[in-house]
Amino acid sequence: MKQLLTLLSLFSLGFADAIYIYQKDVEGQESKTTWTLDFQEKEDLLHIIGESKTGKTLIVTNPNRVTQSFSHKSLNQNNEYAIHRDGSYLIASKTVNGEASQKQFNIGNNTWVQEFDFCFKPFIVSNNSDFKFSIVHPKDLSLHSMIATKQGFEKLDVHGKVYDALKVKVTLTGFKKMFWHADLWFDPQAGDLIKYMANEGPNTPLSTITLFSKQLN
Repeated sequence: MKQLLTLLSLFSLGFADAIYIYQKDVEGQESKTTWTLDFQEKEDLLHIIGESKTGKTLIVTNPNRVTQSFSHKSLNQNNEYAIHRDGSYLIASKTVNGEASQKQFNIGNNTWVQEFDFCFKPFIVSNNSDFKFSIVHPKDLSLHSMIATKQGFEKLDVHGKVYDALKVKVTLTGFKKMFWHADLWFDPQAGDLIKYMANEGPNTPLSTITLFSKQLN
């Protein structure tokens, strides 16, 4: 995790390709996360860095937004977790209150997505109607199969800006799809997430995330 903090420190001195601010609302409690996209030309990799009052996240993808690694460190608690891909394997580890654990999954050629905000872009701008992927739940490092399905277009007013947004529904697969789903709206041309609505599981409050601002450099 030292690598994450070092990269964030170095990045703060450099040049950003794009900066997004997303606002999260959970039962009236609002917070913001700033996401910075920085393409590392020498490595041919995209660094997606998220910073909020509660934590820091680093996502590394190839230029086509295929995830290579994901790491998150909580600022308020002694918690962190990291996942990286090695061929057909995902290696996931976490540390909670000083206790470390690790799991490994063979996902074959399946696509791995850990963050919807930016890694759905290839699907959104494509002609495909659905998109299957794997995701690791950070709380228990359990692997889940999901499917995203395009639902059609809707007018959406977010922070005073009106979008012709593409609605996408994300569910677990098989019988698990009855227990959780998320509704997302995207800018169909840019591939940007505009709005996200979901809870984290049974008996948890609804979280709404909206695009507050976007700056291209």
